[in-house]
Amino acid sequence: MNWKQLGWGIAACTVCAHAGAVDFSSKANAAEMLRMPPYCQVKWNSPPTSPEWKSWRDQIGSNYIDLHHYCAGLNFVNRYWGARTPQDRGFYLQNAMNNFNYMVKAEKPDFALRAELYSHRGEVFKLMRKPGEAVKDFNHALSINPRFVKPYLQLADLNVAGKSNARAIEIVTEGLRHVPDSSALQRRYLELGGKKPFPEPVVAKAAEPVAVQPDAPASKPEAVNDPAPSATALPESESAAQTEAAPIGTPSNPYCRFCPPE
Repeated sequence: MNWKQLGWGIAACTVCAHAGAVDFSSKANAAEMLRMPPYCQVKWNSPPTSPEWKSWRDQIGSNYIDLHHYCAGLNFVNRYWGARTPQDRGFYLQNAMNNFNYMVKAEKPDFALRAELYSHRGEVFKLMRKPGEAVKDFNHALSINPRFVKPYLQLADLNVAGKSNARAIEIVTEGLRHVPDSSALQRRYLELGGKKPFPEPVVAKAAEPVAVQPDAPASKPEAVNDPAPSATALPESESAAQTEAAPIGTPSNPYCRFCPPE
């Protein structure tokens, strides 16, 4: 073999080694599985007849049948952070986006991870350097669950990157009003120049008592349906309840609560 042939052989081996470093499988391997949420581990590893599978299905809702796409998206993001080359990172981000997009299209009203889904997709948009799309998803996540901490931090980071610290602290202030005990939000508030005491928390308005006429029999109370389990009962959110927020934005841009500067 001459030196030219040897050089081609080394180059070919390098390409093969690089190709082998990219994991094309959408399912987490054994080591990756340890980093996945428990509902993903059960979704991938347990039969639908198992008590664990049925328990998570009841908590997460009818979209549990599609949850392997959500879990694949999470796993591709994890692989992104461990990738060594721009090509590998781009490959993993695109696959994460494809799986999160699938879940958005398949999304049903009882999906308990709706806020987390949009937050994760917003993170992928952010990593893809698409801040406008990221802002829409982070704001949509907060419209679903205003007590979800991560979107506030992500929006603050986007505004700091856009040289708008004033908007960043406004966002973190809003987060602390909804989640006053969040150490992450408290720390970010102080880093951005906020001063103690921390912002006053939102106080839920108490329902006014209904007077009953003394000469009329009390009416039979209406049946109250148990709400669907919220995403906050699951490991990915710091919040304590999933609450539908009031509409935000304008008719031309319904998601833009905290947009970065133009």
